[in-house]
Amino acid sequence: MNKPNFSITEYLAYHLPMYGAISFILLNLIAMIIYPGGTYQNPEFNSYMFTQNYFSDLGRTLTMDSTSNFYSSFIFNFGLFMIGSLTCFFYFFLPNLFKQNSTSHKISIGASIIAITSGIAFSGIALTPSDLYLDAHMFFVRWAFRSFLIVAIFYIIAIYNAPEWNNKYALLYIAFAFVLFGYVLVMEFGPDGKETLYGLTFQVIAQKIIVISFVISIFFKSMGAKEVYRKRENIIR
Repeated sequence: MNKPNFSITEYLAYHLPMYGAISFILLNLIAMIIYPGGTYQNPEFNSYMFTQNYFSDLGRTLTMDSTSNFYSSFIFNFGLFMIGSLTCFFYFFLPNLFKQNSTSHKISIGASIIAITSGIAFSGIALTPSDLYLDAHMFFVRWAFRSFLIVAIFYIIAIYNAPEWNNKYALLYIAFAFVLFGYVLVMEFGPDGKETLYGLTFQVIAQKIIVISFVISIFFKSMGAKEVYRKRENIIR
C-alpha cells in the first residue's frame, strides 16, 4: 500500500527519464534513416553519415544542399526537447532523495539548479536549428555541456556523503564527468569541423561519444533514483 505522502508527480520524475532515454535513441535512429543527406564536406551525399554528420544536422530545417529536412528535423528536435524537459523534471525532484545528510541535501539543491538550466539549454538546442539560429544554437550547446560538468562534480560529492545512495552511482558520475571534460576540451581546442574532413570526423565522433554517454547516464541515474525512492517510500512492485 502506498504511503500517504506518495506523489505521482515525483514518482514519474524518477521513472520517465529512463524511458525518455530509450525513446531518444529510437527517435534518433528514425531521424537518421529518413535524413535526406549531406555533410559540411560533402553537401550532396544522399544519406546520414555516422562519422561525418553531427546530431544537430538532423535538426536542421534544410540540409547542406538546401533540401527540405522537415520530417527528420521534427523527430530529432522533438526527442531533444523531450530530453531537456525530462532533465529539468528529474533534477527538480532529485534533492528529495538526499535528505538524510544535510550537506548532501544542500549540494544536491545547488547542483539541481544548475542541472535545470542545462535541461533548458538542451531544449533550447531543439528550438534553434543550426541553419536558422547558429549563434543561439551554439550558445545552448556550450552551456548544456559545460554546466553539466559542474552538475556531475557536485553530485559525486553529494552521493558519496548520502547514506541512502549506493556509491556505484557516484562512480557513474565520475566516469561521465571525465568524458564530459574531454568533450569540453574538444569543443574548445579540437580541430575545426568545417575546414577539413579530419576535423569534421574528429568533432562528429567526439559528439557521438558524449551524447551516447549522456543518454546512458540518464538511464542509469533514473534507475538509481528509482532504487532510492522505492526504499524511501517502501513501495513494492
